[in-house]
Amino acid sequence: MKTTRKPTRLKRSKLENLFRHANGVYYARIKVNHKSKERSLHTTDYNLAASLLPETLRDLRGASEEHQAGTLAHSIQAEADRDDPDLKPTTQHYYRQLATSILKSLPPHVAAKKLPQVTVGDLRAWRDIYAAQASKTRHNGALALLRRVWNRAIERREAASNPADALKRLKPDERHWYPPNKEKFAELVESILSQGKSHSKAAAMAVELLAYTGMRISEAQAVTWGDIRDGHIVRRIAKNDAIGKIPLIPAALDLLERMKTSGVPSEPADPVMLMKSPRIALEGACERLGIDHLRVHDLRHIFATRCLESGVDFPTLAGWLGHKDGGILAAKVCGHLVPDHSSTQARKVLA
Repeated sequence: MKTTRKPTRLKRSKLENLFRHANGVYYARIKVNHKSKERSLHTTDYNLAASLLPETLRDLRGASEEHQAGTLAHSIQAEADRDDPDLKPTTQHYYRQLATSILKSLPPHVAAKKLPQVTVGDLRAWRDIYAAQASKTRHNGALALLRRVWNRAIERREAASNPADALKRLKPDERHWYPPNKEKFAELVESILSQGKSHSKAAAMAVELLAYTGMRISEAQAVTWGDIRDGHIVRRIAKNDAIGKIPLIPAALDLLERMKTSGVPSEPADPVMLMKSPRIALEGACERLGIDHLRVHDLRHIFATRCLESGVDFPTLAGWLGHKDGGILAAKVCGHLVPDHSSTQARKVLA
């Protein structure tokens, strides 16, 4: 006696793991640990079903390798130490710094949890601690690293979801800051020199170099005397790894000449900046003079302000700073520092 074979409920489509029910509704189907899993995509439209398929398959797979997941602390450090060819060396260094600060602020019982066991509540508790001691910008960087940790685990099927996605970035506070004028800046440099320490001269020169060229600290650290050519400094732009040129303004030319005559090593391979960062010397000078705290990065803003005060237009300044937006960022960050610039430009318009 022959038995009648029942027709298959789901029929294959031309796309792998996408099936169509007899009623026209599409389903995702996949085998996980030798067991078949399926889920309705709630649509009869093929193109929509195809777009929904990848995320649905990820949900169906779940954390099939959850047993291989490490602790949160181990996963953070591993992701920070991982050599990612898509990241610039400066970004990888930044992530390593963030990992150190995150691990210091993590409650021990949360740090010891296996990655799939960490909850959104655990991360919110950590953020309350971290946000109280770090800037909003640094908080956002730490959050970006945590999201990378879970995204990597999801790729390895060690986690099914990313709890860090539930945390929102914080909007940095607007900083109302005005640079010291030329006279006050000269006092600042002199205050650093007056300390008479072994590194005071190098610190003062570093402060001047950054303020007269507008380079980021990482860019200045990499510049050698061989990069100074034909009245320009050739440097690698930190943000996009492009090669750019900065014209040497008179103050920069004077500084470099003073450095050479003072006996500073100036062979082509010698670094122009003689110390890693003048941050501590800069902070001390601001405190002694009773002026607003200056960050090392503010020296770049001083350069931008002096350029605008001298009539340099925003697109040209943007090129010197290594921006590729034609001056939008420079106008946003430094435009309020030179209130006369807008009026000066307006007088040039012929109606």
